[in-house]
Amino acid sequence: MARTGRTDPDGTARLTSVAGCFLAQNFVMGTAYGSFGPLLTTMQADLGIGRAVASMGMSVVTLALALVAAAAGGVMQRFRTRDVMIVGVAVSAIAYLGLALTPSFVVALVSYALVGIGIALGAILAPLALTTRWVSDGRGKALAIVNLPVVLFTCPFVIGEVLPEIGRRAVLLALSAALLMLIPVLLALVRERPSGESGFGGQGAAGTPAEPVPAGAIVANSGFWFVSLGIGLMAGCGIIFVVHIVPFGTSAGLSLGSATALLSIYAGAGLLGTPLFGWLADRLGPPIALILSGGVQALGWALLLVVKGPALLLVAATLGVCCTPLVTLHGAALTALFGHATVARAMGYSYLCKLPFIFGFGPMAGAMFDATGDYRMPFLLCSALMACATLCFLALSVVSRQPGDARTATA
Repeated sequence: MARTGRTDPDGTARLTSVAGCFLAQNFVMGTAYGSFGPLLTTMQADLGIGRAVASMGMSVVTLALALVAAAAGGVMQRFRTRDVMIVGVAVSAIAYLGLALTPSFVVALVSYALVGIGIALGAILAPLALTTRWVSDGRGKALAIVNLPVVLFTCPFVIGEVLPEIGRRAVLLALSAALLMLIPVLLALVRERPSGESGFGGQGAAGTPAEPVPAGAIVANSGFWFVSLGIGLMAGCGIIFVVHIVPFGTSAGLSLGSATALLSIYAGAGLLGTPLFGWLADRLGPPIALILSGGVQALGWALLLVVKGPALLLVAATLGVCCTPLVTLHGAALTALFGHATVARAMGYSYLCKLPFIFGFGPMAGAMFDATGDYRMPFLLCSALMACATLCFLALSVVSRQPGDARTATA
């Protein structure tokens, strides 16, 4: 990936490891977020619960994700990152098996907690750590490749087609089987790289610390808080979209197939948006890329309540272009602030900061729907909150340009 004229002694291992990170991130995160919305109404019927209560499943996913990310991010260097990734995939497979077999909502919530643990280990921390270790030049583009939402794009469409024919249990068993089959593939593809080594082509982004940054310096950094708050608001609104856009579509008179198309095109637009914003992060810097993403989303949420019919697909695609690259932009911003040696720890702490947003927003939107009978109030709230997120990213852009910013404040 570098233009240095040197040969790359680890080129094959680099390519296969990045490919493995792509597969792990896609299957673990894509199945989790791509299946929840399409399966929401059938879960209500199977377990005899309301919309707001059913939405708690995604909140449990995000709660477990945030807690495990915070705990594991600081100790990632004690374990082989590939092993952490495979554990995450295996835990996700067990979770879907539990969801398929249980008639109890309590057991279902435990299974959703396992889904969150799997995402934290197998789709976020391990792929982020391995990719930033293997790649120095063009990390934004490399993270964009790893986070390209292919499974998230296809999963809602496939489930919308097969769910009426085979039922919820068979869908969940198929997801579990797919994740189990992924494990030997990862064992063959992914190679470990010590955290102290830099990727081929340089020593990392200019100005980023080469050594691990202490925990105190991370949380004392204003840039860290602007990133975490802005990303938290964006992630919370993204949770609302993933959980509620299919029910929103059906309540607006769309068929189940057309409503699931809103989620599919949202994820499919990420196939464009993820590399686009990865390129923007490398070209203009992560803060500017985040400003553009947040501003467009603030407008998009308001437009969902205005447009009708096929135009909804265009709005969903626009939101997907801007929100689906969230993990890429989050990782790029924290890597720019703290360097590859500390990014897993910073990501873990940042996920803990996001917890109130990603835990509470899904049920909050469900409760608003139950109280008002439509999605006008929660969607307008998302528009306002995305405007606030954009202001956070503007502040990040300002402090990142100041002398003694996060990239140098390591003591």
